[in-house]
Amino acid sequence: MIDYLQIKNFKCFTEIKIPINGLTVMAGANGNGKSTAIQALLLLRKTIEENYRLYDGYFTTQKEEIDADISLNSGYLLNLGNSSLVTNRLLGKSDITIGMSNEKQNFFIEYKTSNTGSDLYIKAYKVSSFVAAFLPLLKQEFYYLNAERIGPRANQQIRYYDFPNTGFQGENLAQMIADTNYKMEIDRERRHSKSGSPRLEQQLNVWLDDLMPGVRISAIQSLSTLTAQIQVENFFTKSNPTLATNIGFGISYVLPILASGLIAAKNSYLIVENPEAHLHPSAQSKIGRFLAMVANSGVRVVIETHSDHVINGIQIAVAKSEVPDSLTTINFFSQNEQENQPLIENIKINEKGELSSWPRGFFDQSQVDHAELFKLRRS
Repeated sequence: MIDYLQIKNFKCFTEIKIPINGLTVMAGANGNGKSTAIQALLLLRKTIEENYRLYDGYFTTQKEEIDADISLNSGYLLNLGNSSLVTNRLLGKSDITIGMSNEKQNFFIEYKTSNTGSDLYIKAYKVSSFVAAFLPLLKQEFYYLNAERIGPRANQQIRYYDFPNTGFQGENLAQMIADTNYKMEIDRERRHSKSGSPRLEQQLNVWLDDLMPGVRISAIQSLSTLTAQIQVENFFTKSNPTLATNIGFGISYVLPILASGLIAAKNSYLIVENPEAHLHPSAQSKIGRFLAMVANSGVRVVIETHSDHVINGIQIAVAKSEVPDSLTTINFFSQNEQENQPLIENIKINEKGELSSWPRGFFDQSQVDHAELFKLRRS
């Protein structure tokens, strides 16, 4: 069943309903609301974490009224500024509503801002009752990877985390691999066929080899220095691992995605911004297929992307029956001067991997550029 992220009076949105499927892609030009939609989902989750009680692995409450100040500039790397910047200027209203809905149920949290507009928080004051239909949002395990991930580092600081995760920027990656490699088995649905081992590091390496042939990593940590380290091998350093700082950004940017996808708990959210960052086009396509596989295993995956190669990879995954077409949704964000908020067109992928529509501005720049070159050559 498809859920919907519902947003009212938040930044560029007056009132909108955004489909959230098993694999949801947010696509569109810069400044058209993709990041705002993800920020709304993160703000909702942050409010739940700070005001709900954790019971048996889920956040839950029976209260319908709360009185909580929610910071606009902390948690999930949110940097929303002050309260005057988070309400829609056209509406001129002080209340914000963010929630989830489906055909049968609704779950909302209502916020209000002060009259000054200079506060660094908004106040959550009303919440609908606990709704079991939206358990993935309420599950303790929740994974988010920011577009600005940590680049190559000689080492990473060891820190406490509530559950195994790579951090919002990949800052926990080395520690998490070293901590869990012999304590956790990767789900069968996510194990690569080229490795019989269920261990994280081994599975991580075969998936990494698919994207970047010949590349392998290992993780070590030192409790005496409270640091952890990723070591990397490729064709040129075989059997003589080197520091991550000696090899490009692509590995450091994609490793948290692969690791998060492999360890993410079923019926939880994995949100990834710009999975294509620093990757060769062939690797961008393959990371799209990988994330489709993760979604097919029972994780709700949300992607924000500017890459047609990532979309191509997802289309191939559908055509190869690696993920059902019914599990995939592409939300294309655009703008129209006649409208007071971004337009969102829902593009479907059929069982053959074909797109239901190709609106203007949807990954058509290659055709636009080729047409321009053709005109220039003729002239």
